[in-house]
Order: sequence, then structure tokens, then C-alpha cells
Amino acid sequence: MTESTIVIIDLFLVLYAFMLARSREIKTHQVILIGLCGFLMAMTPFGYPVWWTFLFIGNHLFA
Repeated sequence: MTESTIVIIDLFLVLYAFMLARSREIKTHQVILIGLCGFLMAMTPFGYPVWWTFLFIGNHLFA
């Protein structure tokens, strides 16, 4: 899969998450966590900063 295809899919997922938040079916912070975990599981180029953020927060909260 090329990087441009990944970006198109990611933009669709961001739009979908935004529409879920606007419909108020789930809360905004849940949409953000679901979106970040989706980037992390797909290991797109944005997945690495998300992983580093999770590690940083986890190390400072639970260390």
C-alpha cells in the first residue's frame, strides 16, 4: 500500500470519527482514543508518535 493510499484511508477515518463525535453517540475523548489506537494498530507513519506519547504518559504515570 502506498503512502498516499494510507493518507486517504486515514482522512476517511478521521472524518468518520468526527461525524461520530458530532452525533453524540460516543463522547469526544472516546473518539480521540479510538482514533489514536487505530493509528497505532495500523502502524501508519503517525503511529510512531502515538506510541511514543503512550510510552511517555505511561512511564510518567506508573513509574
